[in-house]
Amino acid sequence: MIPTTKGWLRTLQTGLLFSSVAWGISFYFTFASWDAASYQLYLMGANPIQYDPLLDYWLKMASAAFGCIGIASILACFRPVFFRSLILLLGPFHAFVGVVLTVSAFRNHLNSHSHPTHSADITFCFLTAILIMVPLAVTYVSESKKR
Repeated sequence: MIPTTKGWLRTLQTGLLFSSVAWGISFYFTFASWDAASYQLYLMGANPIQYDPLLDYWLKMASAAFGCIGIASILACFRPVFFRSLILLLGPFHAFVGVVLTVSAFRNHLNSHSHPTHSADITFCFLTAILIMVPLAVTYVSESKKR
């Protein structure tokens, strides 16, 4: 189901590259000090956050997990046939996260003033889902017609 045509393969790899960069930047929070990390969160729209050991722990845990999604995505980008099963999960994963973020933004009344990056986060998720899932779907339909 991995595209064999150059255009669709490049589209898929573009989605995987977007995924690797956007999730990979989360490693910043894994290795940054609490002061640097909380200041970055403040710049992204959060209220100032006092140091709390458990919050620091959770931030490191979440950012490490997010960063690993980026590593998995770049591996899949370079070796799509080998990571076929992972790629089949990454498209729906991004769509699901996009839906979760959209609902959360709506329920929490986020806007560009209160959270300047929420629109970019949501757009990233849906765009990446499309760039991954459309080439797979086109290839699936094309291969099904050949049978």
